[in-house]
Amino acid sequence: MKKIRARPYVLTWIALLILLSLSAGSSLLPLGTFNLVSNFAIAALKAGLVVVIFMRIRRSSPVVHIFAAAGLVWLALLIGLSLSDFLARGY
Repeated sequence: MKKIRARPYVLTWIALLILLSLSAGSSLLPLGTFNLVSNFAIAALKAGLVVVIFMRIRRSSPVVHIFAAAGLVWLALLIGLSLSDFLARGY
């Protein structure tokens, strides 16, 4: 049986807690539009940490990389189409 080291997981957990406190703390500050931008950046960092560390995407096969990229492209397509619909309605 392969021994799994706990150190990367503990460091990732601490990093996720720090990012959580940053996003919670930024919601209390009157930053205007920058609040939305900073929270999206923090959310992207958290998602990246989970994908790289917990899902072990770096050590997986190239097929998994292709499907992960396809998932990101699909998400971008859905967001883009939803945004174009929202902007076309003229709210």
